[in-house]
Amino acid sequence: MFVAAAILAGLVLTRDSVINQPAPAFSLPETYGGRVDLESYRGQPVLLVFWMTSCGICRAELPLLSRIAPELRRKGVAVVAIHLGEGDEARDYLRENSIALTSLIDTDGSVSRAYRVSGVPKLVLIGADGKIKRARAGLARQDTLLAWADSVSPS
Repeated sequence: MFVAAAILAGLVLTRDSVINQPAPAFSLPETYGGRVDLESYRGQPVLLVFWMTSCGICRAELPLLSRIAPELRRKGVAVVAIHLGEGDEARDYLRENSIALTSLIDTDGSVSRAYRVSGVPKLVLIGADGKIKRARAGLARQDTLLAWADSVSPS
């Protein structure tokens, strides 16, 4: 009985209330200049990765995402990293660690609030229909991310 209660509690606590909701629109500056709107990904699945340079798990996850981004792109899924904080520290970290991802800056936290980010890293998968399909906080494994991509791939 205790095990069943613990499993149910875990499912409730990890269930994200944003699932199947329309993804909040945003427009954010890019780390290296320019600006990106979520609208530019209309009709294409996109994986948002909210992170901070001070987050050890984020520093482990970003290189993995950078390595598998080409495979995710082949599956039709764009990857967009959204740094919570200042652009200079994000730019320095990405450059020093050869992270090759589209990287945006959410300095005022408005986008992270819209996506109900309460801790980093947080991953949010948006389907081609503009609705949030998956969301999770914490470190994600490569096989999990590839399965997510398969779940929204047009094939």
